[in-house]
Amino acid sequence: MQKVIQFLAISAVIIGIGYIFSIWNMKIAYVVGILIELFGLAIVIKLTFFDIRNTLSKVTWITVILGLPVIGTGYYLYFGRDPITRKFSVSQIKETAKLVEVTHAIQKKYRSSDLPRLSKRISNLSKINPLKGNKIDVLTNGTATFSAIMEAIKNAKCHIHMQFYIYKKDDIGTEIRDLLVQKAKAGVEVRFMYDAIGAKCLNSAFLKPLSDAGAEVIAFDPILSLWLLHKANFRNHRKVIVVDSHIGFTGGLNVGDEYLSNTNTFKIWRDTHIRIEGLSVIELQESFLNDWIFMKNEKDSATPFINEKGIQKYFSPIEKGADWAQVIYGGPYDKENIIRDAMLNLIESAHENVWIATPYFIPDAEALAVIRRAAMSGIDVRIILPGKGDMGISYHGSNANIKTLLEAGVRVFAYDEESFLHCKIITVDGVNAAIGTANFDIRSFRLNHELMVFLYEASAAIHHLLHDFKIDFEASRELTMADIKNKSFGKQIKESISSLFSPIL
Repeated sequence: MQKVIQFLAISAVIIGIGYIFSIWNMKIAYVVGILIELFGLAIVIKLTFFDIRNTLSKVTWITVILGLPVIGTGYYLYFGRDPITRKFSVSQIKETAKLVEVTHAIQKKYRSSDLPRLSKRISNLSKINPLKGNKIDVLTNGTATFSAIMEAIKNAKCHIHMQFYIYKKDDIGTEIRDLLVQKAKAGVEVRFMYDAIGAKCLNSAFLKPLSDAGAEVIAFDPILSLWLLHKANFRNHRKVIVVDSHIGFTGGLNVGDEYLSNTNTFKIWRDTHIRIEGLSVIELQESFLNDWIFMKNEKDSATPFINEKGIQKYFSPIEKGADWAQVIYGGPYDKENIIRDAMLNLIESAHENVWIATPYFIPDAEALAVIRRAAMSGIDVRIILPGKGDMGISYHGSNANIKTLLEAGVRVFAYDEESFLHCKIITVDGVNAAIGTANFDIRSFRLNHELMVFLYEASAAIHHLLHDFKIDFEASRELTMADIKNKSFGKQIKESISSLFSPIL
């Protein structure tokens, strides 16, 4: 009986203590909730009166924060910080400026006096010159792309600069890494950069053979603490390779087996890269080194690349061919949306047709208006989107725009429903084109570091892109208003919800 009484007494004490703590925790939770709501209200006031971003984005953030105070405030802290407010070190500012000053001076030495008309407009916008004297090869899908990349790596004599948003430690990722290790051991300078979020699967065990062989490895903007969380949403989406300052690669492909269509999710991974040999490799090199120096964040980090010896080593392209190319790169810390505006300039130059292939079509109001206006003016505007998505909110957010496109006369195609279309291409009138890393969405326009190559004067590369477009149209299903009317209620809800978040995706 005594043990029973002791047990009941102990139980009563435990329950009492638990009750006190539960009441206390409820009070703490209540106080914390109030503090978060007040903090959220402060953010709303800042957005309303002191933020310079566009009105639609501000209204969306305000709605999210006021509607879901705790979740919305946390989401804003992770995704919503204005990139313009980021502070940079003296070294980052001075060293990248020194690099750009020198490389732009080098570009001017090769500048032609007879520039394509559209390239002049984009040059005024971006301060980057178009350069002739290139041989540009279009690499359709993964097999052609990785074969060309590995061949260039094997033949490297001086240096290899490689940068990817996603780099996986699977079969193709390991094969390319092992090639880089071989070249580094043979005395070739290897600099390898990957996005810390996009390639988060890379670990020290995978990267150690590179470092041990003498290669330099840098992760772009890693999030090492909660204090650095504001950088999480501004990712480096560029894919750039430069070999011996003579050969460069860029385009839609990252490194992973799925880009070779080795995936259970998609039958075919449709993508496009380009190989540039010639003068415009200068601009690809500038883009890579700009990011490299930014992350090195050291005094005089630009000097080895821009002194007399460095210019000879890293900026001595060999003129080859007669293709025009204009490499435009930009990111969230630019005052203007250079990538987006250059792409819109290209579309607005159309007289006959505009063909676009993009995996994510979530434009801002101005970009959508430019496309709709072109179609309503009688231009043959066609857009190919994935028939099957890889990310739900982006896929449904893209599809939410189909109705307004069709109403304006845009022809919209859904690529093969068992495959995924990931290339980022625009062609205009069969004469000019753009290809690179930027999707036609707000994230690429404003939040990511991106790169696009603009091509002019109906080159062989443009004809290749047009040929691929025709094949892709045949592999796609053209959508009609009947498809919109026959959408299930569930799809309509998903698209409506996704579209609400499109200004902040």
